[in-house]
Parts: sequence; C-alpha cells; structure tokens
Amino acid sequence: MNKTMIAALIAVAGLSGCVSNDTSGLLGAGMTAFKGMTLSKAELQAQASLSAEQMDAQSKVSAPNSRYSKRLAKLTRELTSIDGTPLNFAVYESDEINAFAMPDGTVRVYSGLMDVMDDAELVAVIGHEIGHVKFEHSLNQFKTAYLTEAAKQAAVAAGGTVGSLASSQYGDIGAKFLSAQFSQQDELESDAYGVEVLCQLGMNPYAAVRAQQKLMQHAGNGGGLFSSHPATDTRIEKAEQAAASASCQG
Repeated sequence: MNKTMIAALIAVAGLSGCVSNDTSGLLGAGMTAFKGMTLSKAELQAQASLSAEQMDAQSKVSAPNSRYSKRLAKLTRELTSIDGTPLNFAVYESDEINAFAMPDGTVRVYSGLMDVMDDAELVAVIGHEIGHVKFEHSLNQFKTAYLTEAAKQAAVAAGGTVGSLASSQYGDIGAKFLSAQFSQQDELESDAYGVEVLCQLGMNPYAAVRAQQKLMQHAGNGGGLFSSHPATDTRIEKAEQAAASASCQG
C-alpha cells in the first residue's frame, strides 16, 4: 500500500470520528478512497478517459486539418493499439515541450515538442509514452492521482461538499498525473520501448538518442518533459545501447 493510499484512508478515518451532520458525505468520502484502492484496470481507464476529456476541454486542441495534426496522424497511422488498448492521438497547441499518455490510450503531443523534433525523434518520444501505457506505469500514476483526489474529498467531507467527481476535479486529477515523476526504471523501460517502436516503423533507432539529447539541450525551458521525464546521461547511454542492439540493426 503506497503513501497516498494510506493518507486517503487516514483522512477518511480521522474525519469519521468528528461530529458532523453530513454522515452521507463522510461515507461517500470513505467509499471514494476505498474504490480508489480497489479499482480494476478497466475502471481506471474509464476514469482516465474522463480526465482526458476535461484536459482536452481546457486545452487548445489542434484542428484535424492543421499541419501539426496531419503530421502526427501520418507518423502514428500504424500505432492503433497497445496490448488491446486503443490509442487515440491529438495535438495541444502550446509552446511547452511536452507529451503524455494516459492509461486509457490517450496520447497528447504538444506543438512545442513537434517544433524541436524531427519525425523519427518525435516517434521515439511517442513510443516512449506508449511504453508507459504498455507497462502500466501510467496506470499506477493515475491511480495515485485518483487517490489524492479521494483524500481531498475526505478532507472537505465535514463541510458537506462530497459528491460525485465534478469535471473540474477530473482536470485536477489530470494535472496531478502530469506532474508525477516516473521512476528511473520506468523511464528506462519506456525508452527501450521507444527504440522498439522506431524499429517497427522502419526508422533509425538512434533517433531515440537524439531525442534525449535534444531534451537535455532544451532543459533550460523547464516544465513539461523536463520535470516529469528528465533526460539524463544514464538515459542517453542506455538509449545508445538499446539502439545498438535493436532488432532493426541486424
């Protein structure tokens, strides 16, 4: 049981001992925390879809006929699903150098990232994000974000404001998800998958190395991939090793 789960349960347990006229609210908070602990993969993916929908509503999504959307569609036309989870792609028009994938198969790429990456480098990053879905790293991060929101609900239960999650709260979950840092092992595993995707699409596997180098080059911009997926010398070295041993090198 991780620290966020424990915090949610402590918040609920602590409030349930208070004098309150909102018994149903406290029960709702407790059930939210419990549900967060017991959600299945399918249920978490459904929750992630709601968060993605809210994030899309809060962002400037590039029109299907824009140069960004056309480029992304062309590069991802063979990337339709991962282990049974359908993938859906869109561009957020923002100068931020960022991209993310949610456990429901939502993949969002920022135009700022597209501006600094060539096609193969961009595919390496997209493949990396899909890797987080494949290996369920994003599922675990989303579950943590969901439980954080459950703890927040529990904290306001005595005020009688607990209820079903509002659209703004799904946006909050998405923000927590985007700001979460993956472990180094998660990053390396997804980096290796990014190399695999390059090979699948007949692209140079060393583009994954160049992508990491560009991320380091632009790291002074801060935020985005630099905070949640920081490029490091270790990741560049491992990317080089993965590229050298890639199946398409043979």
